[in-house]
Amino acid sequence: MELIYSMKIKFYLFLLIFFLFQLTSFSSENPVLVEEGEFSYNSFVTLEKIRFGQDNQKLRIVMDFSNLAYYNVATKEGELDIYLFNSKSADGLPDLLEINDFIAKYIKLEKYKEGLLLRIFLKNHTSYNIFSLEIPSRLVVDFGRTFTRAKEQKQICDGIDLYNIEKSVGSKLVTAQVLEVDPEKVLISPAVFEPEVDFLGSVLRFFNPKSQEKQPGFCLGTVSKIAEQKGAIAAVNGTYFSWNGVPLGVFMINGEIISYPIFDRTALVITEDKGFYIDNITMDSYFQHGEVKYAITGINEPSSSNKDIVLYTPRYGAAASAKGTAFNIVVKNGEVESLSSGNTIIPSDGFIISAGDMYTEFLSSSVKREDKIKVVINIIPYSTSIKGNLLHLIGGGPRLLKSGRIYISKYQEKFRSDIAKGRAARTAVGITDGGKLLFVTVDGKLRKGEKEEKSASSAGMSLTELAYFMQSLGAVDALNLDGGGSSTMVVNGKVRNNPVDGNQRKVGNAILIKPLY
Repeated sequence: MELIYSMKIKFYLFLLIFFLFQLTSFSSENPVLVEEGEFSYNSFVTLEKIRFGQDNQKLRIVMDFSNLAYYNVATKEGELDIYLFNSKSADGLPDLLEINDFIAKYIKLEKYKEGLLLRIFLKNHTSYNIFSLEIPSRLVVDFGRTFTRAKEQKQICDGIDLYNIEKSVGSKLVTAQVLEVDPEKVLISPAVFEPEVDFLGSVLRFFNPKSQEKQPGFCLGTVSKIAEQKGAIAAVNGTYFSWNGVPLGVFMINGEIISYPIFDRTALVITEDKGFYIDNITMDSYFQHGEVKYAITGINEPSSSNKDIVLYTPRYGAAASAKGTAFNIVVKNGEVESLSSGNTIIPSDGFIISAGDMYTEFLSSSVKREDKIKVVINIIPYSTSIKGNLLHLIGGGPRLLKSGRIYISKYQEKFRSDIAKGRAARTAVGITDGGKLLFVTVDGKLRKGEKEEKSASSAGMSLTELAYFMQSLGAVDALNLDGGGSSTMVVNGKVRNNPVDGNQRKVGNAILIKPLY
């Protein structure tokens, strides 16, 4: 009896499962992927609505149907086509839907034979996924946001290649420019802007030869102008700088120290034998009078403390910006030429040591004219792998990559939030494992007053995004340089990036790339 009862229960369960299976088979509301001609147009469903949504990971397009829909997909250049074989559009459904996204331009709905054709016009090709959802019947297309593509590649000359790159960063679009440089085939060096003397200035110098000793000092000029002055094929902006062009951070040209490190920040190091490194730089510098050594705390910069001792060279300009209480030692040919206080003319063939008033009493009683003065400047890279004599130093920061790893030293190097945080236009330099150099500019959002459509074309990058971008380009070591309105790349006299001010900003210095001959 129990056996018969058990068999009846199994029989009824079987019937129930069979019934549910049949119900599911004939009443499924999911769109079905088919090849054209696999079915007959016995019944049509209605495409009731088309909508889209956007977030940092994807662009989603959703089609709502009244019932089972049959479809197929085809791709072509700049377009994704979805054939809806047994569908008709609902009354009032627009045949054109604008999409404000860097992935897709718009959706166009057209009649196709006895059904519909949904055409998605694309701005950039990314991966996509099509799937269906149940109750109500929906067809969903998800476009990913991750892509990087070279819009243009051009060889500028032997050893210099230019790439224009378009890249997604979250839900934003970023454009960038990359110079890939073979340092064995070109010359790479920093340079400052040199003011051009007009006709009147030339006449005054001719009749007053002493005025020739008064150096023009630091000033500002565009990257284009600096490149033109030095005969460079290409150039990018270099170090941070103050309002009058004085470099902020370590800067050295052809072995001449021009400015002092700040917080031992990272720099691009170039040696005499064409070695290229990215490393932190510190200095141990002093001047010696007799047996006494005095620590030098700055080079070519205004004094900020009565404890400072600043070395002023002809690069600084006509006169040292010394306080009236400072004690100035004017040195030529290693000997004291004169002693003074306050602003003092810098000799074109010498330098000035300006000591804060904490030292005035002692130095004024001990230092005499014709005394010997020795200045020692020790440049100390953090790394012991740097070989050869140092030729150029271009300070920047923070570091972005170290030995192939993401390494952003914005806190160690004490950068302010305007550099350390948020997206902005950027300039960076990287070194690949094969020894090539990458000079990169990233376009940022244009300043207010520029056309809105242009301001939305590139969002800039955060330091983290820039570090990953440099890594994707093949850099194993990379350094951030001055950015924002200063970011500029010039090739053959033409600005290749989109400066955020709408035109070039004047900068204090640039990194030049010149032909060997």
